Amino acid sequence: MLREKARPTRKVPDLKNSLRVLAAALTLIALISAVWLDRLNFRHQEVSYLPWPGATTAGETTASGAPPQAAISLSEFLHQQLTQFGLPPEAITEEKTDEGLTYVSARTTASDYRKFKDDLLSALKKKKIKTGLKMEKKGAGEVAVTFELRQNSRTRGWLVLRYPLPVKAGKTVQPEPASAPSPEKKAAKRTVAIVIDDIGEDLNFLQELIKLKVPLTVAILPDSSLARESARLAENNSLEVIIHLPLEAFNNHLSSGGAEGLITTAMSPQDIRSILERDLSLLPQARGLNNHMGSKATSSETLMEIIISFLQEKNLYFLDSKTSPRSVAYELALKKKVPAAARQVFLDADEDRSRIKDRLLELFSLARKNGQAIGIGHPFPETLEVLKTYLPRAGEFGIQLAPVSALVKK
Repeated sequence: MLREKARPTRKVPDLKNSLRVLAAALTLIALISAVWLDRLNFRHQEVSYLPWPGATTAGETTASGAPPQAAISLSEFLHQQLTQFGLPPEAITEEKTDEGLTYVSARTTASDYRKFKDDLLSALKKKKIKTGLKMEKKGAGEVAVTFELRQNSRTRGWLVLRYPLPVKAGKTVQPEPASAPSPEKKAAKRTVAIVIDDIGEDLNFLQELIKLKVPLTVAILPDSSLARESARLAENNSLEVIIHLPLEAFNNHLSSGGAEGLITTAMSPQDIRSILERDLSLLPQARGLNNHMGSKATSSETLMEIIISFLQEKNLYFLDSKTSPRSVAYELALKKKVPAAARQVFLDADEDRSRIKDRLLELFSLARKNGQAIGIGHPFPETLEVLKTYLPRAGEFGIQLAPVSALVKK
């Protein structure tokens, strides 16, 4: 009888060892990812925790033996440069856009601008900030020079320098004769409209706005979880509703992490139109539309033509949130005879929430000076507290409150 060959015994894998190897591999991947992200933050001049080459820590000295200079923000750098060029601090204003980008504006003269322009460009270059310049003639004989500030291929913000056009020899600008204001203009004087963006996720916050019993405008994100309920609740309580339309930002990381239904400059007209139709079907109560983010999209005349044409067909107004000084949206809307307005003040875009009160008072001041002004806020507890304190007392500041539709230019 033939004897069967003994089968070779297979080694049973040790499950514990396999799990240990897998855990070690996952830990290594996580560590590498954390180091890579920290390096990325360091390159983008954001918070990093590892001692990368070129970074200094407390107690270190530079090659010359002097203590290293503390890193300063872009806005601090711009303030330093402008004051060095002789601009008084009161001539410089600053705010953050709702995308978190820096917007610094300053007033100067044509001759002073010519003197320090090259030095300013040189200082920006040394800080490895690339600049794109745009010069525009504004109304009332004013020139605005916009510096788009880019670092590590990302837009960091803008510097806008304004100065009056020089008067040519022998020619003076005659002021227009004063005329009696019409009843319509009288009604619009000293009027403030306040918009609260990013509504649609918290009905409790909306209820608190309703309790103020003042005319406000709420901008609702179409894809927010409580968009429909928010719109119905706002309309039933006399708050004006507009669509808060997500649009592409200059910084791609903002857009990629933004709201659903984002419209980009790469989309076809059909896709853009489809999103607009859908958003209006979700929020039929809307009287108008303003942009969520959108620094890149509102700078594209091609894209904004499609959106403005849609608003024209639907008899809606456009509010330019002005997330970029390069925006063409407001002027394009007026050109197309679509009712439009533009934001003057962001109430709470600064990380320092203690400035919300000052921003609101600045908004009131602009309205007293120019007849009307529009401010945009967000559903932050600090914003709500300031609104609760000051909106019921708006009359004491010579201000009347109104929805945006009362202030749009037609």
